[in-house]
Amino acid sequence: RCPYYHLPSNRAQLTLATGNPMPKKSNSAAASAAAAAAIKSSKAPSAAGKAGAANGDAKFIDSIDPEDPEYQRQLMRPAEIKEDLTLMEQRKRVSLILNSEAFRRELEEIVQSQLKTGGAQPASLDALRQLSDLLAPSASSSVAAATTSVLPVNDLRGGDAAAYQPEERLLRCKLAAVYRLVDLHGWSEGIYNHVTARVEGASEHFLINPFGLEYREITAGSLVKIDLAGDIVDRGCTVFGVNKAGWVLHSAIHSARPDIRAIVHLHSNEALAVANSRCGLLPLCPEALAIMDEVAFHDFHGIVSDESERPALIESIGQKATVLLLRHHGVCVCGATLEEAWRRTELLMTAARIQLESLRAAGGPDNLWLPSEAAVAAGKAAAARSGANGWSFGQLEFEAAMRELDGAGYRTGYVYKEPRLRAPEDRPRKPQQPPTPPPEEEEAVAAPAEDEANAPETAQAAEPDPVESAKEEPVGESGTEQSQPAAEEAEKLNFDQSEQQPEV
Repeated sequence: RCPYYHLPSNRAQLTLATGNPMPKKSNSAAASAAAAAAIKSSKAPSAAGKAGAANGDAKFIDSIDPEDPEYQRQLMRPAEIKEDLTLMEQRKRVSLILNSEAFRRELEEIVQSQLKTGGAQPASLDALRQLSDLLAPSASSSVAAATTSVLPVNDLRGGDAAAYQPEERLLRCKLAAVYRLVDLHGWSEGIYNHVTARVEGASEHFLINPFGLEYREITAGSLVKIDLAGDIVDRGCTVFGVNKAGWVLHSAIHSARPDIRAIVHLHSNEALAVANSRCGLLPLCPEALAIMDEVAFHDFHGIVSDESERPALIESIGQKATVLLLRHHGVCVCGATLEEAWRRTELLMTAARIQLESLRAAGGPDNLWLPSEAAVAAGKAAAARSGANGWSFGQLEFEAAMRELDGAGYRTGYVYKEPRLRAPEDRPRKPQQPPTPPPEEEEAVAAPAEDEANAPETAQAAEPDPVESAKEEPVGESGTEQSQPAAEEAEKLNFDQSEQQPEV
């Protein structure tokens, strides 16, 4: 074929296009003129072709203009460029779908439902999670502004995720997220201190941070699983071990209090200042009132690295305390869940900061204005009622913190109790009230016939004296009719009352 395929390249095609047989090869001028005439006639559409185009029966080749520059440019375009343009159009349509908010919400709902039910295979669930993480919106928040590059909290993928039970995977994600929250609040101290959590199951296993990673580097897969003696059961994805000296403190509390499943141990300046003061934690704010009855103290006996310190720690925390202030050392905040432990940590840090500011402003504890005993009791009672409406203590605040981390791109892997923040479309925003009838309808209801029947009751509601006179009039034989003067008086009273009634 010729480069311009609209020109015939042999006699048969030229004959079919023009309807005239092409003359045989000849060197004569007549043969050349005949060939040129045949080609010219093939370019010009025939009358039948024009009529067919008008009727919509024309072929595609009849609508092509060989002299069109755009048509010639497409003919000369390489096949690779044509394929690239086609792929670009397809990618554009796919991007519009992937970037739509409806598609993101539906994908997140599928991932959350599969995580809760556990029905999906690890490979398919991992693919859904990766796609959801890829499309996760990077919302601007205070946490995002403080971070330049974010290491995802949930790094359990493929075979790593299948190696753990669903409960342990979720616990690992939550514990790693708590380490990130501690670091973002400025309460971390390099690679030191610990946040531990008890693993669900018959065995006494616990999760702890590897000794060598900073809090901002800890992920769900890097956490180390150990037993009560501190021996490593699962090293995680790092080469680091466990700080045995730091585990002594946690193991003593975990062994003495089976109800405690999470412990946050910090060396923050605010908590240490309160622990070292003789007045202890003062009731200066609602945050302090919420945890005052759960605070205990432990005297300093050096770095807790010896097993001989365990009995003293167990005696100090007792069976009811959840906040253990270690004098000259730090603080241990406990909870039945990670949500409880984190919420109590927030309350303690806020109360300690307010107490330090108050002491600095007052010039000492003698100038502080303390609340009365009744106010303290009321504040404690209000704090005890927190966690209602289906939310346990600390769960609502922890879920809000997880939303902030996910919005900043941390990819916590947390399974939200309420993944949807907006109410359903069909739920009414306000309680529906019966419509108030207009004043015209109210006046129309008060007809003269009804006024005669309801005159005694209306008169009794308006003024007592005319009502008494109306009651003293004798009734008819049926017992329901009134005398004429009493009815007229009641009707007059009803009219006066309607005149004085304000407009609706």
